[in-house]
Amino acid sequence: RPLLWRSVAAVRPRRSSTSSNSVMQTVVKPWMTQIAAGRPYLYQQDVAPAHTSNLVQNWCLENLDMFWSNEFWPPSSPDLNPCDYYLWGVLERDTNKRAHNTVDSLKAAIIQAVANLSREQVAHAVGRFRHRVEAVIVKGGSWIE
Repeated sequence: RPLLWRSVAAVRPRRSSTSSNSVMQTVVKPWMTQIAAGRPYLYQQDVAPAHTSNLVQNWCLENLDMFWSNEFWPPSSPDLNPCDYYLWGVLERDTNKRAHNTVDSLKAAIIQAVANLSREQVAHAVGRFRHRVEAVIVKGGSWIE
């Protein structure tokens, strides 16, 4: 079963639950359906306020075959999210190689850094997910190093 992560905003003003549902319907769900290519997939969201509203949670229940609700996903759990335990550090390292004086310059550097990630790098990071979940369970839900 594929694990899919996607950010739908670079720099945007605060969004409401209604606009989050629109993004889910018009951007996220079509992208996941295309990438999964007919295979079943599980949608994992973080506990950002825009994701945990009743409106968004109900949309997910009605429109996605499988997703981890905000009650299932532990709060403040960077140990369990490949974006947190791998991707953000790599992007920070790669995009901070030079100064960015504009938002457009930073966005372009982030897009390039993501494009430069190899399949092997992503597979390795995602492959560590199960081990990390098991380690958190062994620690009784506590953080891991």
